[in-house]
Amino acid sequence: MKPPIKIIHFLILATALTLVANFIPALSSAGNIKSLVIMWTPGLAALVVSLIHKRSLREIGWGFSLKWIALGWIIPVTYGSISYFIIWLTGVGEFPNPTFLERAQFTMGFESENSGLVILAAFFYITLVNLLPSMFLGLGEEIGWRGFLVPELFKRVDFKMTAIISGLIWAIWHLPGIIQGEYGESSTPLGYRLVCFFLLVISGAIILAWLRIKSGSIWPVAVFHATHNGVIQTFFDRLTKYEELTPYFAGEFGIVVPLISMAIALIFLKNSGTSLGLNDRK
Repeated sequence: MKPPIKIIHFLILATALTLVANFIPALSSAGNIKSLVIMWTPGLAALVVSLIHKRSLREIGWGFSLKWIALGWIIPVTYGSISYFIIWLTGVGEFPNPTFLERAQFTMGFESENSGLVILAAFFYITLVNLLPSMFLGLGEEIGWRGFLVPELFKRVDFKMTAIISGLIWAIWHLPGIIQGEYGESSTPLGYRLVCFFLLVISGAIILAWLRIKSGSIWPVAVFHATHNGVIQTFFDRLTKYEELTPYFAGEFGIVVPLISMAIALIFLKNSGTSLGLNDRK
């Protein structure tokens, strides 16, 4: 088997660009601009390597299907809802957070005092109205990880290895930002946060690899990525009033969301042979 030169070149370039974006002084104080640049480093690396190796940009997967896009939206909403209902029902996090309700009313210009209507309006505002700008941020990552890396890995190894390898690379790519404390709840031990986050990212990588291969398109995974960020980070997490133990259970660095998403990922992994037609793959 020939060495995976395209993959090696992609990883080298993505690593170099990410390190530059994380540690260049001019970007350190740039806030949202730095985040945008970092999130687009995998996509830029994928596009450059594709041009160098004459890999058709059509292989990224630009086909559009509402069915698959809808599934990319439904999955993170599902595991997010299950996770936070567990958090609220067990009392490790309080529902609702009054501060969230006040800010949601102000942001949307919502005059109703009905908490249920405010929450429902905020949910659709965050997960649908704000979907396109969120997708622009996540699309840079998805072009790299699922538009380039997953299809190239899948040419060489089986689906399970494709999903796990891409997930580990994706998780490691986040390490500079986590170690620098740029995101992630800091009141829990770093080791605990890393275990929870790696579990979440690898489970997400399994689902995303399945979506990308099954749909043949980058758009369902871009929608999944944007919806996850919106529904977990911006909606459910802020809708939850944190208590002393809440950071250990809620958010991307708590344990509940990773466990629920992993349970769903294992269903996709278990049925990948049949659903992806891999049982007949030679």
